[in-house]
Amino acid sequence: MSPFDVRSILLAKHAQHVVIVHFPIALSLASLLFDVLARRRKAPELATAAYYNLIGAAISSLVAIATGLAAWQWLLEGAKLKGNLRLHLVFALISSGMLWLLWWMRAWHRRTGQPPGAVYFAVATVMAVAIALTGHLGGILSGVVTVDP
Repeated sequence: MSPFDVRSILLAKHAQHVVIVHFPIALSLASLLFDVLARRRKAPELATAAYYNLIGAAISSLVAIATGLAAWQWLLEGAKLKGNLRLHLVFALISSGMLWLLWWMRAWHRRTGQPPGAVYFAVATVMAVAIALTGHLGGILSGVVTVDP
């Protein structure tokens, strides 16, 4: 198999999910960072960057979930969800839902001209923790993170 064979790259049974999950993680954390910096420095251009990073995170979270479901079907042949795999899916759905909630909150703030408040930052912090837990569980499932019994 050639490393430049497009079919082997695009049709690998799990590779897409492993690569794509990094986009919502990075974009959501960058959005939170830009929002914090925008608030501290009173810089509207950083708030705009935060908004667009959040949109990218929300959209790419749907792609990550879709590729995760596909990997589950292909690799595990649709086996019953249990243990860490079920937790990983639950936290992924919670994380994606929170990204969309944050986008809705951020869009409302942009329409009204108000900067995000304490509630927005509290939800964003919970979202960051949910994404960290989702990623940690994914690392355990992929074998990157080992857990002693």
